[in-house]
Amino acid sequence: MNKKSTLPVFFCIPDLTGFTRFMTSTDPEFANKVITALLNKVIAANILEMNVAEIEGDAIFFYRTGRLPAVGKIAKQCTVIFETFNDVIASFEKNDNKNYEKYLAKNQLGIKIIIHYGHINITKIQGRVKLLGEDVILVHKLLKNSIAVPCYILLTDNYLEKIRDKKVVKNWFNWEKLKRGKDKYDHFGVTYYSYIALPECKDFNKNK
Repeated sequence: MNKKSTLPVFFCIPDLTGFTRFMTSTDPEFANKVITALLNKVIAANILEMNVAEIEGDAIFFYRTGRLPAVGKIAKQCTVIFETFNDVIASFEKNDNKNYEKYLAKNQLGIKIIIHYGHINITKIQGRVKLLGEDVILVHKLLKNSIAVPCYILLTDNYLEKIRDKKVVKNWFNWEKLKRGKDKYDHFGVTYYSYIALPECKDFNKNK
């Protein structure tokens, strides 16, 4: 793809982990309430005023073209998404404890957030905005990775390479606790990234 004809883009993709298992093993009416509440609340938690490219069942494809948001703002966005997820789950513990204990109390659902930077083309198909390009494909593939924890932030090397001051990244994302990971994808080869389990991110609340 000729990057001169494309737009720089920031992706922030919250994705529910355990979604398929939850949907197939939970009372359908309760599952629908939970997933609907989670997706609506996470979309409303969009403090970076990103666009929504699409919603794919368990994932919200936020994107923002132009200048890359500051590291602190991205970290705060991740914090707000994670807190929103926890608040929704807690609301079911309070308001529907029987189903909560049966279907949610053992952390059946989690959330991951994919952070990526790349380039896209934007087109319209039957009046709907559609994102095209290699990075759109890659960020979809990154939703399927080998990270074993249920709640985490994944930061691609494409994104991290755009950050000039690594100390800023350390302050906001607890750099010393970030772990390295990699996965191999068809047509892309080995893709490297860093990630951090979200329960370890409590400290960056002090940076709000």
